Amino acid sequence: MSRFNLAALARRQRNIRRNAIVLRDIIPPATLATNLFRACYLPVITAWSNALPRIDAAYERSLSELTQDSPADVRGEISSAAEAINRLILLLTPDLRDWVLRAEQWYRGKWRGAVLAATGVDLSTMLGAEDVRASLETTLEWNTALIRDVSDQARQRISSAVFDGLRNRTPAREVAKTIREGVDMGRARATRIASDQLSKLTSSLAEERRREAGIDTWKWRSSHKLHYRPEHAARDGKEYTDETAPKDLPGRLPFCGCRSQAVVRFD
Repeated sequence: MSRFNLAALARRQRNIRRNAIVLRDIIPPATLATNLFRACYLPVITAWSNALPRIDAAYERSLSELTQDSPADVRGEISSAAEAINRLILLLTPDLRDWVLRAEQWYRGKWRGAVLAATGVDLSTMLGAEDVRASLETTLEWNTALIRDVSDQARQRISSAVFDGLRNRTPAREVAKTIREGVDMGRARATRIASDQLSKLTSSLAEERRREAGIDTWKWRSSHKLHYRPEHAARDGKEYTDETAPKDLPGRLPFCGCRSQAVVRFD
């Protein structure tokens, strides 16, 4: 729902003779995704990495003793690490909220600058984080769930490697290598998630800022990623309205880095 009519404000500010003005494309910097990864995902990965020596040692003891209680010992080490990491995730909530607010502030500044450069209208006093609170809260909740999922997958990989190793009498060195590879897979996945979550948040903010300004028209901007969706690349530069847009909007599908570029119409 629009809160103001940017086209009308622009007409009062300038003698505009064009039928439309395309606001500049806003591309989120990779540093924002890196900040999300380092502040909120990396601590969980690091915590699992730090727990591996204890798990390795428990596995080695279990393998050498092969008593009835030995598997319980290594299971206890894994459970203890998981419990500590679950407590850590709760402590990461303020850092996650801080990142969400800083990302919104960055986008708000870029949106204000794009509008000012194109129309001469300064929206400084008309924009605030409260306007897009729903998107911010959704991002906060979803990332909390994703951080837990990254941790849960790391635990699952470690547990599978350990208990498969005990059943098969796999040497401790081989199991240690496998569980480290499992944690490294979690690190790689978390890096991709952080990048995707930045795209999703900024895409959502783009929609909300555009709609509150009474702008219904936008252009599709392809991410031009290495592994792009052909149907998305084919839409690059095409103009849509909210009514004519495809269902898979820019940035909505997993790991889609496409964007929407607002078009202010005066006809």
